[in-house]
Amino acid sequence: MTIDLRQRVIALVHQIQDVPYAWPGLPDAGSVREHGVGTCASKHALLAEELLSLGVTSTPLLVVGPLVPDGLRDTDDCRPGLPLVEVHECLTLIAPWAGPIRVDVTWDPVLAGYGLPITRPWDGSSDMRLALAAGGAGWAVERAQLRAAKEALRSRLYGPGERELRDRTLRAISHHFARWRASR
Repeated sequence: MTIDLRQRVIALVHQIQDVPYAWPGLPDAGSVREHGVGTCASKHALLAEELLSLGVTSTPLLVVGPLVPDGLRDTDDCRPGLPLVEVHECLTLIAPWAGPIRVDVTWDPVLAGYGLPITRPWDGSSDMRLALAAGGAGWAVERAQLRAAKEALRSRLYGPGERELRDRTLRAISHHFARWRASR
């Protein structure tokens, strides 16, 4: 039974990983269901709901790392955001067969073709690569307090005007991703 559950979890993780990343978007599962695209927050909210329907629990995980992916560091519209970090959302999946596993389904396979880090295929027992190069701490937070915790962390990390610069940079990043998808 655990092997079957593990295979179902792997298939679910791959299915949600296939959803194209796009920003901005609401940070909830319904947004992905309605629009067919998602952010790190909404894709992981959907994954958490779907895992729970299989009887597998997860905990939100916040990590901090560079805002701009390596492949976009030299683009004019992303360069201003280079000094900034992003508060990134992923999950710790509590697998009955392996214990806690870090899961990150942020980047879809098309983006992997442009050098963004994903774990695909995933074996269901190993920690997945993070969407950003997190070199520091990670924070497990209560699901009910996730939005408040993420905003509190952002308020600690961003100075005056940096949140607006972060948002402009994320729009530019998402625009590049849409161009990459259109060119395939």
